[in-house]
Amino acid sequence: MPQSVFHRLSGGIPPAAVPEEARPFLGALMNAPGWGVALLDPEPRLVWVNDALASLCELPPSVLVGRRPSEVWPSLAPALSSLLSRALAGEQVNDVPLTEVLGPGDAPRHLSVSMVPAAHGGVPAGVVLVVRDDTERTLAEAALREREEHMRSIADISCDGYFIHDRGVCVDANRALAHLIGMTEPAELLGRNVLEWVAPEFRASAREVMEREVEAPYEVAALHRDGRRIPVEVLARTVTLQGRPVRLAAVWDVSSRKASEERTARTEHFRDQFLGVVGNDLRAPLQAIQLGTGALQRVGGLDDSQGRLVRHVAHAARRLERMIHELLDFTRARLAGGLAVHPVPTEMEHVVERVADERRRSHPGRILEVVTRGDTRGHWDEDRVAQLVDNLLGNALRLGPEGTPVGLKLAGTVDGVTLQVHHEGPPLPVDDPATLFEPFRRDGGGGGADGLGLSLYLSRQIVLAHAGRISVESGSPAGTRFTVWLPRESPTPLGR
Repeated sequence: MPQSVFHRLSGGIPPAAVPEEARPFLGALMNAPGWGVALLDPEPRLVWVNDALASLCELPPSVLVGRRPSEVWPSLAPALSSLLSRALAGEQVNDVPLTEVLGPGDAPRHLSVSMVPAAHGGVPAGVVLVVRDDTERTLAEAALREREEHMRSIADISCDGYFIHDRGVCVDANRALAHLIGMTEPAELLGRNVLEWVAPEFRASAREVMEREVEAPYEVAALHRDGRRIPVEVLARTVTLQGRPVRLAAVWDVSSRKASEERTARTEHFRDQFLGVVGNDLRAPLQAIQLGTGALQRVGGLDDSQGRLVRHVAHAARRLERMIHELLDFTRARLAGGLAVHPVPTEMEHVVERVADERRRSHPGRILEVVTRGDTRGHWDEDRVAQLVDNLLGNALRLGPEGTPVGLKLAGTVDGVTLQVHHEGPPLPVDDPATLFEPFRRDGGGGGADGLGLSLYLSRQIVLAHAGRISVESGSPAGTRFTVWLPRESPTPLGR
C-alpha cells in the first residue's frame, strides 16, 4: 500500500481523532484480507484502493486511482450509480448483492457491496466503499439448495408425504402431506401438534409410539380436514435440525392396500360360502336322486317308458354331478389362484387307457385309437390327469363327426411326456384358438349341452398346475389336434 496516499487522505483528520500511533493499525484494518476497500471523493472518483479490491479488479491500485466506479465495473454501472447517489446523500448502504459478468463466456461473479458516507465538518467528504467477493459462498448456497431440492424430490417420490416434529410440534412438512390431509399449503401445519391430524381413536397409540421413538412402521388413521379417515403407514427416525434432535416421519397412504385386503377377505368369505353351498348343500339332494334311480334300476319291474324315464333321470343326475365338479374347480381356480395338485408316481399310459375304456363304453359306435411310444412314467396328480384326458377326449368325441376315429398318442421323452388328442372334421369356428381355453365357451369346444363350457378352461388349469403346456391346431382337412406336454417331475403341491 503506498503509504503516502494513506497519509494524504488522513492528513486533514485532526490528530486527536486518529493518533499517529493508531494509523498503522488503521492501515492494517483497511487492508484486511477478503474485504475490498476503496475511498471515493464526492465526484465520485477512487482516491484510494486497498490491495484486496485491486486484486478483485485485476488491476494495480495506481491504475484504479482517479477512475469512476462505472469505469472500473461497467457491467455494474447502473446499480453502482444508484447506490452511490444514496450514499452521497447520507444513507448507509449495507450488503447489497450484485452480480458481475466480466465478458462473454465468463462465469458470473457475486459481490456484496456496502457504502458508508463520510463527512468532515458537516460537509460530505465522499464515500467508503466495501466490496466482498461472495461467489464461492453463493455457489455453495445454491448447491446446498439444489441438493435440498433433490432430497425433497426424492422424499416426494418415495413416500406420500413427510413431516418433521419436535416433541410433537410440526416444524416442517411437504406439500404432499398437506394435500393428503386436506390443507392447501404446508405452512398451515407448522407450529401445530401432529396429533391433530390423527383420528381420535388412534391418538393414544400414536402418542405412545412418538414418546417411545419407535423406529418401526406403524399404522394409524389420518384425519382429513373434511372428517374422512385415511389409513396411513408411518416410519419415523431421529435426525438433527439446527443443532437439536427432532423426528423425521415419512407417511404412506395405504388406502388402496387396505381396500384390497378387504376385497380379498370378502372374496375368501364368498369362496368359503360358495364352496360350502355347492359342495355340500347341492350334493346331498343329488346323491338322493342318484341313489333313488339306482335302486329303481336294480329292483326292476319297470315297463319300457318307465325304464327310459329312470335312465333319463340318472343321466341328468350324472350331468349335474359333472357340472357341480366343474363349477367347484372353476371357483377354486379363479378365487384361489389355481388348482391344487398332489403329484404321485403315475403311469400315464394306464391313465389314458382307463379313460379311453370308459369312453368306449359310453360311445360304443366310435373308434378310439391309443398309440404309446417311450417311457410314460412320471410324478403327476393321477386324478387330475385323468380329468384332463377325459375333458380332451370328450371334446373330440363331441366335435368329431360320427363314425370318424379319435386318436390319442402318448410319447415319452427325456424331460417329459406329450399327449396328443386328434379328431377329424371341419376347423374350429374361432379366429384365435387360444381363446378356446377361456371359461364358459360353447362355440368351439369346452362345453356343450352337457356342460358349462369349462372343460377346456379346466384342462389348461390342470396343465399349468403341473408346470406344463397345452396348445391346439385346427384346420381342414387335418382336423383338430390338442397337444399337452407335462414335465416328469411336477412342482411342489399347492397348498390351496
